[in-house]
Amino acid sequence: MFATTFQRTPFTFRKALLLVAAAWAAACGGDGPSTVAKDGYRATLAFSSDDRYAVAVRGESKRVEGDIEGSRLVKIVRPDLGKVWQFRPDTEKVLETPWNRTEEIVPGYPLEPGFDPAAYAERFGGQIEQIADATHGLHPAERHSMILPSGDAVVVWVARDLDRLVVRVEHTKKDGNDEYQPFTDTQLLDVKVGAKPDLFEPPKGFHPVKSYEELSRK
Repeated sequence: MFATTFQRTPFTFRKALLLVAAAWAAACGGDGPSTVAKDGYRATLAFSSDDRYAVAVRGESKRVEGDIEGSRLVKIVRPDLGKVWQFRPDTEKVLETPWNRTEEIVPGYPLEPGFDPAAYAERFGGQIEQIADATHGLHPAERHSMILPSGDAVVVWVARDLDRLVVRVEHTKKDGNDEYQPFTDTQLLDVKVGAKPDLFEPPKGFHPVKSYEELSRK
């Protein structure tokens, strides 16, 4: 029935449908809609209302930038190349160092999609369990509560619609009355799917330096 109806549709309308389909396929890169896991993402990592950093992630490649010590600092981590670049756009200086497997661009915060609760807990020696779901912005999120060996508690929010990307980490500590009090609340905001590969390339024409101290000099 559908095939017969389609054959009787005026040519101009059928052509328009095909053009729309082709445009949609091109916009999706021919491999379906863009996803965080496949195409990466850009977002704002907020430690507080006035302590925020722009982040971009694509596969293993990561980029973080923000105002540090009075000027813009950009850090790019490329495990595939075994390199880390830090540079300051205002002074056009760049520092290249070897990548270390234990180095984290944002210590303690998992920026990659595909969050694994068991692996995360094992890393910190904690005990983790899934608790009630919640919503972070527009993203439905599952939550995992982890107790650290120190007694601190951490709640990790994982967005289901963003390929299990962590969008919030709440850290609480016990006070003198043995009650938990807020310590830190780190959130990933304004997540946009897609991060172009050139975001993870070092700047061209910048002056190379040999130490972070030299990079920080104006």
